[in-house]
Amino acid sequence: MGIVVTIFMTLILFLSVSGPVERTLKKFQYSIFLVAFLLGAWNAFWYGAQHIYDFWGMAAMISGVLMMLISLSNVSLENAPASIKMVFGWLQSKVNALPRGFKELTLLMLFGCVGIYGYTLIALNLQ
Repeated sequence: MGIVVTIFMTLILFLSVSGPVERTLKKFQYSIFLVAFLLGAWNAFWYGAQHIYDFWGMAAMISGVLMMLISLSNVSLENAPASIKMVFGWLQSKVNALPRGFKELTLLMLFGCVGIYGYTLIALNLQ
C-alpha cells in the first residue's frame, strides 16, 4: 500500500504545480484527486490512527492529512455529481479559507513525505 500512496502523493504534487506533466494529467485530475483524498483518509484515519506511536504511524497520519488538504484545495467540482459537490464543496470551502501561504507549506511538507516514503521503498526493495 505504501507504493500506491507514494505514487498518488507524487501525482498530486505534479498536478499542483504548472508544467508539462500537470497539463498531461489535467484530464484525469478529478479521478486522481478523488483517489488521493480517499487514500489520504485511509492513511490518516486507519493506518495512522492504529499505529500512532510508531514512526510510520505518525508519517501516515501527517501524509494522509496533507493528501486530503491538497486534494480538496486543487480539485474542480464543476462537473461532479450533486452529492459529491454537497459534501466536498463544504470541505473545500473550509480548506480554501485557510491563511495565505498554507497551500505552499502543505506542498512542501508533502514533498518531504514523498522523499521519506520513496527512499524507504527503494531501500526495502534493494535488500
